[in-house]
Amino acid sequence: MNLRFLLLICLLGLGPSNAATDPQAVLKAVVDNQRGGSLRATLTLNITRPERQTQLVLEVASDGNERAITWVKAPPREAGQAFLRVGDNIQLYNPTLKRVLRLPPSGRSDSFLGSDLSYSDLAGRDLEQDFTPRVEAESDTEITLELLPRPQAPTPYGKLVLRASKPGFVPREVLYYDQRGQAVRKITFAQWAQVGGRSFPTQVTVEDLLRPGHRTQMVYSNYRFGLPIPESCFTVRALEAGC
Repeated sequence: MNLRFLLLICLLGLGPSNAATDPQAVLKAVVDNQRGGSLRATLTLNITRPERQTQLVLEVASDGNERAITWVKAPPREAGQAFLRVGDNIQLYNPTLKRVLRLPPSGRSDSFLGSDLSYSDLAGRDLEQDFTPRVEAESDTEITLELLPRPQAPTPYGKLVLRASKPGFVPREVLYYDQRGQAVRKITFAQWAQVGGRSFPTQVTVEDLLRPGHRTQMVYSNYRFGLPIPESCFTVRALEAGC
């Protein structure tokens, strides 16, 4: 049995439960599922607060890796805003000012349009880039990773605990902890679409564990995977003009 075949067995979770598991390979597989490859879709954000509910409708195009662009379509008071991410570079278009503003890398964890989502939740592979994983627990059907920040990583969190199902390493839940070890944020994934061997979650719920009643649900619809996204989509001009 050659090394390549052994690695494939390990990645798919088909080997014995006590076989060594590469946590970095597991994390990559989880993020691959979460991003789904190249994508164009409608994204509806349902933002819940104790006193109100708000809905935003977005259009998004992504290469499934480090490039994504998002346009706000509704409600009218928010429409026209747009957000471009290329690697660590995030740029925002303000239609009132007709200006493009740059968000620093440290702003990737900032709230997106007043929701419980961050810019990192919408695009990018920050889990791989900013954290070092280790296997915390593993069974025949599930694996749990502990993710610790890399030195100088632009993240406010002390650690993350990620739970995924096997085989396939399908994302189920991520718990975010502050520097004191308190759980402050939870993301859960549901309603998976099968895309070229991946399991893409079309429903993502983000909860603020420090503020009861603060929750945002992100639902994908009209999604199309595997489409070639023109290079012109990932430019500053596309923020205002579309692509």
